[in-house]
Amino acid sequence: MVRPEEVEVLKAMKAAKTGEEMTKSWTVQRPGYGSPPEDPSIEFYKKRKPEMISTFAHNQLTQMLDRGILDPKTRYLVILACYMMAEHWDGVFPQCCNAKAAGATDEEIMEVAFLACYAVGKSKMVDTGLALGKTFESPTFKKIQKLKK
Repeated sequence: MVRPEEVEVLKAMKAAKTGEEMTKSWTVQRPGYGSPPEDPSIEFYKKRKPEMISTFAHNQLTQMLDRGILDPKTRYLVILACYMMAEHWDGVFPQCCNAKAAGATDEEIMEVAFLACYAVGKSKMVDTGLALGKTFESPTFKKIQKLKK
C-alpha cells in the first residue's frame, strides 16, 4: 500500500499517459529539483518509441511507490547504489536528488558510494578468485600446451 507521504506522487504518476507526462511526473517526488537536465536517451524515446519509457522505467517506478514496502529514502539510496554498481553515471545525479528530497543526508549518500565501492572491489576479488580457481583446476586447462615457435 502506498505510503501516506507518496499519495500525491503516485496519483501524478498514474495519471501520466504520454512519455512527456510520465517523465514530468517523476519530478513530483523531489520538490525544488524540477525537471532533470535533458537526457538524450529519454528524449529519443519520447519522440520515437514512448512505450519504452513506460515499459522499462515508469511502470516499475509506479509499482514501487504503490507497493510502499521501502520508505522513500531507503528506496532511493538502494537505487543509487544499484546505479553506481551498474556504472550508470548519468543516473547518479537524479537518484541523489531523489534521495535528498526523501530525506537522505550528504553523509548517507557518501556512505552508499563507499558501500558500492567496497562491494565491487571485494566481489570482483571473490568472483575472480572463484572463476580462476575453477579454471586452473580444470583438466582441460591443465592440458593446454604452449604453442611452439
